Amino acid sequence: MPTERPETVLITGSSRGLGCLLAERLASRGDQVVGLARSPAGFEHENYRHIQIDLTDEAEVVGVFAKLNAEAGGIRLCVNNAGVSQTSLALLTKAQTFNATLTANLTTAFLVSREALKHMKRRRFGRIVNMTSINVPMASVGGAAYNASKAGLEALMRTFVNEIGPTEDITFNALGLSLVAGSGMVEGLSPAALQAKTARLAKPAMLDVSEVLHALDFLAAPEARNITGQTLYFGGV
Repeated sequence: MPTERPETVLITGSSRGLGCLLAERLASRGDQVVGLARSPAGFEHENYRHIQIDLTDEAEVVGVFAKLNAEAGGIRLCVNNAGVSQTSLALLTKAQTFNATLTANLTTAFLVSREALKHMKRRRFGRIVNMTSINVPMASVGGAAYNASKAGLEALMRTFVNEIGPTEDITFNALGLSLVAGSGMVEGLSPAALQAKTARLAKPAMLDVSEVLHALDFLAAPEARNITGQTLYFGGV
């Protein structure tokens, strides 16, 4: 008899930063992980498959999911992690920069979520988690484009939740991250910006990737079937 195909964890932006750290941790503990990113893989593991893709290209995203639907045993968890950071005062931000940030952070998540949900609805089970930011409630200075894109992720999540309906075991949540060690988040901040951000947090300590994974596991668990449309913020913002 054929061997049952294992379920898959899908992570976007897995070539570097937090996405790479999460993909490597998940693969190392035994999960079957598929990573989607524009750049080559940042690591190799027998449980990890890397697909280079332009996530802003709708046709490419649709094509990859068609292939995954045929090959994978089921996508149980989809993590929308891909994105870019951008810092400049709103009055100095060009429209081209603003639109590029929205495309990288928001449009990609919309395309991936849409295709993942089509797959999950056929199975009547699935978990989607958007990686958003404490910048949404903090409205950090210099982050007009970035903050708007992350706020858009949270609004997108809630809209999808209302469209999914109550009868299927599919949830859509978000993690509002503070600073994660080793993810590249700190390197893009000046000392003054880093101090200003952490000074406003009740829990300013740098996050370890294990803390992010713990929260991800909580939202992905079957027992979390009644938790949806929620953003879990780190840092006590």
